[in-house]
Amino acid sequence: MLKVFCVFIVNLMLLGCQVLPTIELDQIDGYWEIQFVQQQNETFKNKQTNLLYDFYTTENNIGIYKKVAPQIDGSFQTSKSAVSFEIIKDNGDFMLQFSSPWNTWVKKIKHLDSEKLVLFKEERSFHYRRPVISKIPIKNE
Repeated sequence: MLKVFCVFIVNLMLLGCQVLPTIELDQIDGYWEIQFVQQQNETFKNKQTNLLYDFYTTENNIGIYKKVAPQIDGSFQTSKSAVSFEIIKDNGDFMLQFSSPWNTWVKKIKHLDSEKLVLFKEERSFHYRRPVISKIPIKNE
């Protein structure tokens, strides 16, 4: 009986030690670079040479999402188009609910902190990191 009780206690401790994903909603604002996408145990890495970053800005759980291209002087080039989104909570999970004139879709936030973002949509996990943004000095001759 003591063995059964000890096994039960050990299992309870192991279940209690599971690390829950970190979601710090205030960290979504800013630039994010896609690292890789996972789907059905396969990983697809970004091999793109002309970088595009995802840019998010929010206020009171309402936000704007855009694609931006870094420039050599440290600035960003972007189109005038943007997609609006809302951060919603559904059964304890945080979701980004996007809306454009052509479509609406939802991405689940699996992880979000100051350095890492993981979004999930249609059996795909999108893994992002903060890009290193540097400015190259240009000499005036």
